[in-house]
Amino acid sequence: MISKENLDEMIEDIWECENCQDIQIKKFSPIKDWSGFESVDDNFKRCSCGKRPIDVVMAHILKIMIEEETVPQNATLRRNSPVPLSNFYYSSLNPQFIKKGSLILLHPDFTEEVASRLIGEVSEVACILKGSPQDTAGMLDKDSNINHFEILEGDDTQINVMRTLIGDRITLVKNQARHHIEVAMTTEQKLVQLHNYLNNNDIKKGVAIDAMCGLGALGIYMLKCGFEKVIFNDINPEMIGALKVNLEINGITDNFEIFNESFEDLKIDESDFCVIDAFPSADTSKIKEKAEKIADNVLII
Repeated sequence: MISKENLDEMIEDIWECENCQDIQIKKFSPIKDWSGFESVDDNFKRCSCGKRPIDVVMAHILKIMIEEETVPQNATLRRNSPVPLSNFYYSSLNPQFIKKGSLILLHPDFTEEVASRLIGEVSEVACILKGSPQDTAGMLDKDSNINHFEILEGDDTQINVMRTLIGDRITLVKNQARHHIEVAMTTEQKLVQLHNYLNNNDIKKGVAIDAMCGLGALGIYMLKCGFEKVIFNDINPEMIGALKVNLEINGITDNFEIFNESFEDLKIDESDFCVIDAFPSADTSKIKEKAEKIADNVLII
């Protein structure tokens, strides 16, 4: 189980040491033109603390992808790199030095052969996912199938830790192959938006609905800031399992109910507040209409 102590250790481990030396590589120039291209391997520019500059790690990854013909010979860091996702995010911190076993990579053209090489030759890589970042992992609406990225190798578990304006952290654990790509900084911004709405409006802190709860950040926040009860709902059954884990991690043991329904079909008569956090491409018109019928106040994130 995740504890405050081991989270503090993980946060401390993000920082570079005093000996880490940054290297900037031109993002739009072919990576083959970089002076270190031929020499880059798993030890190239690695600090004694074990970390390497993010540009060097991505250049190493791209070199293997060029050799395996996954990307063209004139590939650049900006245009051809896979999406690098950390397996641990803390707030808005974006580390420039990467430790071993910390990267989840996403690319639509990954193969099992490329995945094997990246896992075996680049120590920073923890997991290889095949898929497009333009696709939505999860379930868009009640007429959609559940979509996953394909795990080719490794562990896709990701931890996100958000600071809050009530002086308490919220921790979310997810599997990146199954869940929408959203890092701690984005979730933290949503929590600020929710906080400001509650502070600037006369909202009774009775029953609240987290209508499309996902991993549960907004509903957990509402319980922590004083709501008597929160109703968590998500149409995706895989989210419900993750939600239960995150409730436990954040010390939430009571004053909530969980539903696995389309929000339009949710049988709730009335509530004091409803927050809607839908996928960016989702049509929320019917959802908003339903929310306004059953809740005194509605916030769309």
